[in-house]
Amino acid sequence: MDSAEQKILDLNILLLGRPQAGKSATGNTILGSVEFLSRLSPAAVTQECRLCCKTFPGFLRRQGCELALRLRVLDTPAYPSCLVSSEQVKQDIMASAERAFVTGPHVVVLVLRADVPFCKEDWQLIQLAEDILGPSWRNHSLLILSHYDRVDRAKIRGEEYLRLAPEALQALLESVEHRYHFLDNSKEWLQREGRLLMDKIFNIARKNKYETLPFSTNSTNLGKSMTSVSE
Repeated sequence: MDSAEQKILDLNILLLGRPQAGKSATGNTILGSVEFLSRLSPAAVTQECRLCCKTFPGFLRRQGCELALRLRVLDTPAYPSCLVSSEQVKQDIMASAERAFVTGPHVVVLVLRADVPFCKEDWQLIQLAEDILGPSWRNHSLLILSHYDRVDRAKIRGEEYLRLAPEALQALLESVEHRYHFLDNSKEWLQREGRLLMDKIFNIARKNKYETLPFSTNSTNLGKSMTSVSE
């Protein structure tokens, strides 16, 4: 909360995902505008961490006061990386996250593809979250199952998809208390996806009493530079 005016609620959101998982597209959906570069590519598109801030006036009322919601979304390079060592990517993400979110993120958004099998690289991504934020990251997390439009075209509905999911994915869902969101990458933000996704993120922060998730370790490696934009 903005201590000076008490009119702005800040939420820090950390995006994590594998190459081509739709992480940057998820960030754009959350923000409701195209801020992060997102495209089909044979290689990872996001090469460095990038912070984007956007304010939504009059998002809610609290104690009789109208509050704006200011989202601070950090997009990160894909993990594990095919271009540089996983350790280097981890250090870059940790250093950038510590600079962007001094007290830590409110919500960790973990992006997995719904149209590809759950595999060991997904477990590496989960371990990354654990290494950066400790086991408590699960209490602050939302699992995004992206590219659901491709699953839908195969005439597989969400309930069936989850029922057919491998035990590893089902265990992950259980560990995050079944906080998930199927993201249809073909929908327009204002029409279908954005507000629903934002509400889920807001509810996670509210459940945790707007407390941030502290980093488990302090990185001494500053890594790559982080770009920042705001609106």
